[in-house]
Parts: sequence; C-alpha cells; structure tokens
Amino acid sequence: MVLALTEDQSEMQDITELSGNGIFQLRVRQAILAAQHSIKQVGLLLIAFDNPGNPLTAPDDHATEFSEAMWMRLRNVLRDSDTVVRMNGGEMAVLLPSVNGPEDVVLVANKILSKLEEPLCIEGLQMQVRPRLGIALFPEHSTNANILMQRADLALTVAKQKRNPYVLYSSEHTRVSRAPLRMSELRQAIVADQLFLLYQPKVNLKDGSVTGVEVLTRWQHPDLGLISPDDFIPVAERTGLIIPLTLWVLQQGLLQCRAWNNMGLDLSVAVNLSMWNLESPELPDQIQGLLKNTGVPPERLELEITESAIMGDPQRAMRTLTLIRDLGVAFAIDDFGTGYSSLAYLKKLPISSVKIDKSFVLNMEYDRDNAVIVRSITDLGHNLGLKVVAEGVETFESKEMLKAFDCDEAQGYYYSRPIPAYALTKLLTESATTLCRHVETAEDLSKVSAVIGGTNGATLGSKV
Repeated sequence: MVLALTEDQSEMQDITELSGNGIFQLRVRQAILAAQHSIKQVGLLLIAFDNPGNPLTAPDDHATEFSEAMWMRLRNVLRDSDTVVRMNGGEMAVLLPSVNGPEDVVLVANKILSKLEEPLCIEGLQMQVRPRLGIALFPEHSTNANILMQRADLALTVAKQKRNPYVLYSSEHTRVSRAPLRMSELRQAIVADQLFLLYQPKVNLKDGSVTGVEVLTRWQHPDLGLISPDDFIPVAERTGLIIPLTLWVLQQGLLQCRAWNNMGLDLSVAVNLSMWNLESPELPDQIQGLLKNTGVPPERLELEITESAIMGDPQRAMRTLTLIRDLGVAFAIDDFGTGYSSLAYLKKLPISSVKIDKSFVLNMEYDRDNAVIVRSITDLGHNLGLKVVAEGVETFESKEMLKAFDCDEAQGYYYSRPIPAYALTKLLTESATTLCRHVETAEDLSKVSAVIGGTNGATLGSKV
C-alpha cells in the first residue's frame, strides 16, 4: 500500500483493512474536522496519468515501479503533513490539510506537475509522463468529505476531457448536468437546516479597522452538495420563498451580530434585499420585530439593495425604505454603476452608502477606464454625502488606488474570503503574532492579513 502517513500501531491496525479510497476518505474527514476550528482551508487533489496503456493500472512490475516512482516524486515536493494515497482506480490522491486558499493549491499543483512530468526510465525504456490534476477545496466547494472527493473527481474528468494540466472545481462543472431545483427542495432546505451563512468583512481604508460584515447565504444540499446562490436565489424569487429565506438570514445574521457585540467586537451586519422583499408591506414590521427579539440596536443592521430592485416600483420601494430607515436601519445601494437609476432619483433615496460594483474594481490597476469610473463614483458619492464602499478588492495595488481616491471602505479577497462565523471570530480576536504561527515563509506571510484585536473592532492590515 502506497501511503504517506505517520500513525501509532493501534490506529494502523484499524485502517489497514480499508482500501486506498477508504483511507483517503478517512483522512479527508479528519482534515475537515480539524480545519473547522481554524481559518485554514483543506485542499484535495486527484491525479491521473493519460499515457497510452496507463502504467498505474497495468498488471505487471512496471505498474509497481511507476507507482513507487510517482509516490516518491510527490513526497519530494510535499510537506510531511500532507497525505499521498494510491486510489483503487489507479489514480493518486493528495490531501493538503492546511492551505490559505485556491492560490496556494494551484501553486502546489504546478510544483507537482513540474516534478511528475520529468521523464521516467523503467528497465531502459524512457517514458514521458503526462499527469492530469483535479482540485477541490474545503469549505469553498463542499463541507462534506464524500462530496468534496466527488468534486475533485469531476474536476479531474474535466481536465482529462479538455487535456488541461489541472482543473480547479467550479459549480459550472455540475450545473450543466443538474436537474432544475424545485420549490419543495428549497422549502425543505429552509426548515431542515441545510442553509448556512458566511461572512465577508468590510474594512476602513484609512485605519484598517473592520467596521462590519456582509452576510452571504449558502446551501449544502444532501445529494447535490454545495449549491451556489446564483442557482437557488432565482428559484426563491420565482416561487415567493425569497420572503421566508430573507427573514431567516436576517434572524441568523442579527443573532451572530449580538454574539459579536457581546464579545466586544464592534461590528454591524449587512443583508441583501431583493425587489420582492421591497414589495412586501409587512417587511418594516418584520424587521422591527427581529431587532426587538434579538436585542440588536438598529444601527447595527444595514440592508443592501440594488438599483434594479428599487426601479421595479420606485414609489412603493421609497415608502418601504423610508419606514425601515425611520427605525434606525441603514441602507446601501449594492452593485452601484450597473443599474438604471438616475442621479436625480438617487439623491432622494434614504440611503447612507453606495457599494461600487466589483466589475469596475477588478483589474482597475490595469484598466484606465475602470479606474476613472471608480474615482468618479467615489467623488459622486461623497458629494451626495454618502459613504463609498468598493467591492472586489483583490490586490494591494487596487487597495492603494482606492485609498488615493479617498474611498471609505473596501471588501474583497485581498482582506478575506467569505468565511464561517467561528473563523471570522478567530480572525478578529487573535493577535498578529498568533496568526503568523500558521505561516512558514515570508512568501506565505504576504498572503495573510495582519490582525490586531480590539474592543472597537479588529484591524486587518496590509500585506507584509
């Protein structure tokens, strides 16, 4: 059995009866359990070789020699904490129990490919090695070990079909073959605890403090795995389930906000509303009741609405927004710059901030037109007395440009991906010194935001 593991004798006796697939699945489950208590992610890579007459499945000594050679090459480029297993179908599997995100896993994948692609000589015969990799990540692609392995296997299939060296799993890979979601499935998800929330921090560009978080909903389907909001939100809007779904998100987000505030973390939560929410006459009373029941001050809640949602029925939207604003709740225009509202109408809305759509922020350091748009929106917002938030901030350069434009806040992968509440709590309460223990090199350190805890919110500093 080709297996890179360090165990005590008793545990080895327990797992020796398992197949390669069973052992690897066990290791994936253990890694997921460990990662749930940290801000790290888990990377899973499946490796196949598309050489004619795949030597890994050949029933002779060549297969064994090839397998051992590939295992040794993998061990030479991986950490001692990483796991390498030969799977039943002839593939090889790699488990990375602690990574910072997709960029880290792709970096490892390229190192693996570079090493594996070196020619191999078996009994005087030189063989060209052509590996294909399929990659999946916890929790981004699934929180379930079985489904995560399926995701990696699907990515590997796509890599083989497209003859790509590696493929990182995407929901697009399953969307084409998935039957349309039904209303009954989504209704069941709401009552059966299949939905969960992730949180992405918003950061003050002047001092680096975390001022609040945006609440994002995900669906962990028992059979289909992790379902994107792009797939289930349209179903919710089409069937009217968007109303109970939004109320559930509001309640859970406010409860988490109260927990953070009780810990001394001065955070607000932002929840998205759709056009259907704004057309519900009960919404103001429902929000008032949720604030009262959770004990969260209204100024801790921000509701994000798009321009298109308002323009569906401007007069009704204005009445609803005004009633909720009078409760003390703040409003933000989300995805600003992509809708249809006029500037004259914008200044009449009871809003306190605008969020620049990420399509303008992404790559603006290379796109002069986008940079001009971002600066113009920032100036416009300030001239109307509004706070300006930039979405989609992924690089140091874009962050610095936004500071130069005098933008107020930023949100994006540069600071943090959307993460569970416990991981964000850990991020906001640990000191920078504690967090840096998780990284090994200056190169790794550049990928981690410095964190300083404090009663007025935590601080995410710039990259080192």
